Amino acid sequence: MTHSRIDSIADFFTLYQRELLSFVRRRVDCPDAADDILQDTYLRFAGYRSDSPIENPRAFLYRIAANLSADHLRTHYRHPSESIELAEAELPADSRQVPETIVEQQQQLDRLYQALNELSPLCREIFILSRFDGLTHAQIARQLNVSTSWVEKNIVQALRHCKQHLRAET
Repeated sequence: MTHSRIDSIADFFTLYQRELLSFVRRRVDCPDAADDILQDTYLRFAGYRSDSPIENPRAFLYRIAANLSADHLRTHYRHPSESIELAEAELPADSRQVPETIVEQQQQLDRLYQALNELSPLCREIFILSRFDGLTHAQIARQLNVSTSWVEKNIVQALRHCKQHLRAET
């Protein structure tokens, strides 16, 4: 890695550091964890290697930060004394969205978070492992020591519940 590449990455990251930190703090609700996630975001961004250039570096930074935040929340979610935040929400395509749209999106995320919290702990964990961690039904079944059909039934139940909850709120 050349010195100029290191400087340009550091400069670019510094440009968005404050807004990224604010973004992560809202997601993880822990200043210390947010600082750690921000550092990890920089390290992943600086260490990213690909044959094709990053089309939208700012969006790429946000995606890294969102993924690391989700990892942090999943890790802490597994402890029953801690609550889960819904961290895998879609990022706005354009940060210049009108405030009303941002508020509406946050309200929808809050409703989805509430719906997920209404699920049984096992059903919620199965859903998160499937949708957020990307595990297959067989992998989830092995990990939780349940049948694959039980996993499938719980995913369907979670999807129905979330869909009904979101429809009822609108």
